[in-house]
Amino acid sequence: MPPVRRQRTEPIVRVRTGCLTCRRRKKKCDEDRPACRGCVRNKLTCLWPSNLLLSQHASSASSMAPDTMAQQDTQSQRASPGCDSVGRESLGSLDSPTSPPSPAQQSSTSDSAEPSSLANEEHALLQPIALGSASVEPNTPVMTVGDVVPRNLSMLPGYGQESFQLLSHYLATTADCMANGSTPVNPFLVQIVPLAFTSDLLLQLVLTQSAAHRAFRGRNETDQVAQTHYTKALQLFRRGVSEFIDGKESNPLMLTVGALVMCFTETAKGDMNGTIFDHLSAANTLLTRLLSLSDAAVPKELKDFVIEYYTYTAAVSMISIDARVSPQLLLNFELEQRARSLLDSEYVGNLCGCWLELLLLIPCIFDLGRQWMMYDGQPSMPTADEIAMFGSLQAQILQWSPYTSVTPEVFLAGRIFQQAMLLYLYTALGCFSRTANGMHQGLVQTAVAEGMSYLSQLSATVRINSGLCWPIAVIGSCLTHTQQQEELRSRLNTMVRRFGLGNMQRTLLLLEHMWLVPLDEAGPWNICRAMQQHQIWISFA
Repeated sequence: MPPVRRQRTEPIVRVRTGCLTCRRRKKKCDEDRPACRGCVRNKLTCLWPSNLLLSQHASSASSMAPDTMAQQDTQSQRASPGCDSVGRESLGSLDSPTSPPSPAQQSSTSDSAEPSSLANEEHALLQPIALGSASVEPNTPVMTVGDVVPRNLSMLPGYGQESFQLLSHYLATTADCMANGSTPVNPFLVQIVPLAFTSDLLLQLVLTQSAAHRAFRGRNETDQVAQTHYTKALQLFRRGVSEFIDGKESNPLMLTVGALVMCFTETAKGDMNGTIFDHLSAANTLLTRLLSLSDAAVPKELKDFVIEYYTYTAAVSMISIDARVSPQLLLNFELEQRARSLLDSEYVGNLCGCWLELLLLIPCIFDLGRQWMMYDGQPSMPTADEIAMFGSLQAQILQWSPYTSVTPEVFLAGRIFQQAMLLYLYTALGCFSRTANGMHQGLVQTAVAEGMSYLSQLSATVRINSGLCWPIAVIGSCLTHTQQQEELRSRLNTMVRRFGLGNMQRTLLLLEHMWLVPLDEAGPWNICRAMQQHQIWISFA
């Protein structure tokens, strides 16, 4: 329970004559001109009401009548105090008087990504953060809005041109690559971006994710911009977590979403140090607190997406844990039940597609395999309960079928996950002796053949591939024929060129090592050992 906050002994005195930048940030201004110390210290643009109006009207001042100019000065003086009560929470009405560049405009100058269906998504995204009137051209003079003097015509006040470019890259490319296209609305746009415009922390994390993705796409893993943003994002996130622990921040929404954004930042940059597991651990604690909030505090659609986000990332990351020595579970019972509640509505998401039900079986299979693989000499023979559990899991996987309402690509991806799940279950029995041509080996080979067949029917360039690293790794770890290995190698290389996500390249790197070991040292339950041996600690999210 967070400590009780101390009551202030003095009232907070808000400066009503300071610069606009300090007013928006709700910070005390020392009123030094032309730039106050707070803006100089934080490397922000120091804006004053008179300077703002003069700079915006400089080009037209000579043609403006004196009485008109006097009228505008009077309006600005009357409206200025209203800015004091406008914080980051109101950026939806002040920060966005202009629409961001469209994906179509950006794709011609920034990236060579394939065209995406983002027009409707951006329209839905921009509605909650639009000014409420027609879009304003960049050179349009500043106008008063109600009784409030708007800030300079910028979606990112205090941020430079570099941040605009990163935001444009996120809107046009990164968000499109992160989502698998299972639904017509991309939550990385309509859920994450509006939140980012209400939080400096989350906005920085979004820009960091974009910078990491852009750097990897450009094969520039030493990109200074990406490294600078990444360092700053980690500092801000750690500070936010510390304040939450100390009880200074009671709303876990931004930190929870921020932790998940950091997870996919590691996915984009192809981190091999296991940093994503630290972010997952933070997200686990924060998410439990977040889900206790009412739907009035956090909209249900956003809660559902955050639950899907964590469930997907945690489930596919469990394969990185060595079941022989660790009982760790990244998906606890409470969060698992929350995710199961989504199944009642036949939930289809941009991370879990239509196979959320299958993902929720991963902790069960992991726990079953762990009981057979613990380091205690030879594994004991399965008990009657364990045999019954194995049969139940096998039946659930075999009886599962993709929803008929999904697109053909999502349907195929669901079948690929289904075969990978069977392989994950069957190879849990690998610790027991078996004949080379026995029933067990036949089940494994059938699942491999089915999985490769479904993969061959799905183009490596469609968006659904952004969520297929886990089944590709599971199926790939069981391949013994060089032709099949070459098919998967070619597919992953194509995916890397198309999406530019680092974890796709790291997945191939890991499989290359596994294809060099004997069959009894391969398989999905040995992926964690290959990670440890070659220091390739990744998540397949």
